[in-house]
Amino acid sequence: MSVYNKRKGATFETSVLKWLRSIGLTAERLSRAGSKDEGDIVVIVSGKNYILELKATKKLDLPGFWQEATVEAENYAKARNMEASPPRFVIVKRRKAGIDKAWVIEDFKQWSERTIQ
Repeated sequence: MSVYNKRKGATFETSVLKWLRSIGLTAERLSRAGSKDEGDIVVIVSGKNYILELKATKKLDLPGFWQEATVEAENYAKARNMEASPPRFVIVKRRKAGIDKAWVIEDFKQWSERTIQ
């Protein structure tokens, strides 16, 4: 990965973090840990953790992005002795659009478990 791409990703992460905080949510960047990476941002809503995997890229690889988010949410849970992985989301930056226009991706199973209870 080029320095430019790393910078672009870091800028997107910082922008999302600031946006989440600006709407009153508690959000923190997660540290990089190689194979034990835990996602990019954890956001806490009503006492519940959500793991965000952020992508600022031209090429969409939704299955790859989702797999990465799933593994990292599991790593987050293991590092904190949680029984279950927190819900995870992939946030994809839209070109030439603000943070509020980013795409949010989750799979149908997770959506149904969170929504239809």
